[in-house]
Amino acid sequence: MKINEKQLTTLKENNRQSRNKTRFYIQEALLELMKKNEYDKITVTDIINKSGVSRSAFYRNYYWKKDILVDMCSRMVQEDDQITITNDIMENWKLLFEHVKKHDHFYILMEKHGLTGFLLDDMNKNCFGLDEKTFGHILWNGMIYNVCREWIKSGLKESPSELTALTSHQLKKLGLMIGTQIN
Repeated sequence: MKINEKQLTTLKENNRQSRNKTRFYIQEALLELMKKNEYDKITVTDIINKSGVSRSAFYRNYYWKKDILVDMCSRMVQEDDQITITNDIMENWKLLFEHVKKHDHFYILMEKHGLTGFLLDDMNKNCFGLDEKTFGHILWNGMIYNVCREWIKSGLKESPSELTALTSHQLKKLGLMIGTQIN
């Protein structure tokens, strides 16, 4: 039996949808387990049992539990297509704060389990060495991470707009904003 191009395209799309659904079930299972259990005590077997996927399906998609969390971050950012880097620094901060607020349940669980550090590692993954360009990225990533983490730890009481204004005020006080444009 020969498969034509349309059938192949349909098959690929069905596989993509199935993979996405499997990943979603695994991700949701891990979040549910994290609400009641310590992250370090959650096993792959626990995740498999809670999600209803097979062990082979789990390992086709993830190698470690941490991979699930990294994938969740990527999925959330992709769903929030508004998170695009603009030339306006403060607009970028505001979009990030809106993203964190929208997904507060995830970030609160990450903080509760002491897992926010891997987010900074992921942000810095393409920074090698300490040349001028890389150092700037690491510096900004550290500021972004720390502001978001402290906001999460304090219960996300401020609105994204309020936090953006506070951030802008502090950056101006530090002399870090000559303008609001990225060069």
